[in-house]
Amino acid sequence: MAFFKRKKKKAAPQKEERMINKEEILTKIEQAKQGLEEADAEDKISYLNQIGSLYLEIEDYDQAITYYETSISEKQEMGKAFTDLTKLYNIKRKEASEQNDKEKVQYYLAKSDELMQLTKDTIRGNM
Repeated sequence: MAFFKRKKKKAAPQKEERMINKEEILTKIEQAKQGLEEADAEDKISYLNQIGSLYLEIEDYDQAITYYETSISEKQEMGKAFTDLTKLYNIKRKEASEQNDKEKVQYYLAKSDELMQLTKDTIRGNM
């Protein structure tokens, strides 16, 4: 019966292939940083979000958080920065929990709460 067939697992990407992608992404990050230096105020947000996304892609969570937080501090609008920051704070909170670091767990819970309040304020137009 077709309803109960098991799905085949996809093969994991090879390490070498992943390293090449990381190098490509690091090159893109450097290019975006150069664009950020020359960007006007409106383009600056786009570059900050792009850099944050690229750091997220290579799992450099601290750098991704830095660029996304800068983006939101420059212009508080709903979008990728809000969504990805929520994910990043949850990842960092989980890591802290696994390490039994209660201070960091509380720190990232507080950051999540701040972000949620900012989201509510943005939606309500209280900016």
